[in-house]
Amino acid sequence: MKEVNYVKYIRDRVGHDEINLTGVNVLIINENNQVLLQKRGTFPYKWGLIGGITELGESLEQTAVREAKEETGLDIKELTLLGTTSGEKCYMEHPNGDKVYFITVGYFTKNFKGLLKIDNFETKELNFFTYEELPANIPNSHRIMIDNYYHGGVYR
Repeated sequence: MKEVNYVKYIRDRVGHDEINLTGVNVLIINENNQVLLQKRGTFPYKWGLIGGITELGESLEQTAVREAKEETGLDIKELTLLGTTSGEKCYMEHPNGDKVYFITVGYFTKNFKGLLKIDNFETKELNFFTYEELPANIPNSHRIMIDNYYHGGVYR
């Protein structure tokens, strides 16, 4: 399949109108049961989970693996389905006027290897946090996934 930037492809056709975008978030959990967060260098400029939008023809699992590599430098395996977020709590308007409802599938993994790598564009910082140390400015949908992991009976 021809590689296409899916968001650009859609935006070229609908402009700034509201759209649904499907993506993934991955909780990468270390041996101390801390979750890896990324301080984004692009909008929304917050701490958040690793993840991104699924490209045309890409599986959700492939998206998770690709985004983890791009945003952290880590290779991840053994993804476990965590849950989903969608609806009005996952609405975002970008500074350029693009309106999006995110439909997100969450995974977690404790199986990763490699060295953390920061690109200083999309990723400004990477850090593992305990649940009690989480930054306050995490997107709502990310917080739901984190809460589900730690308090939804998934945490091991």
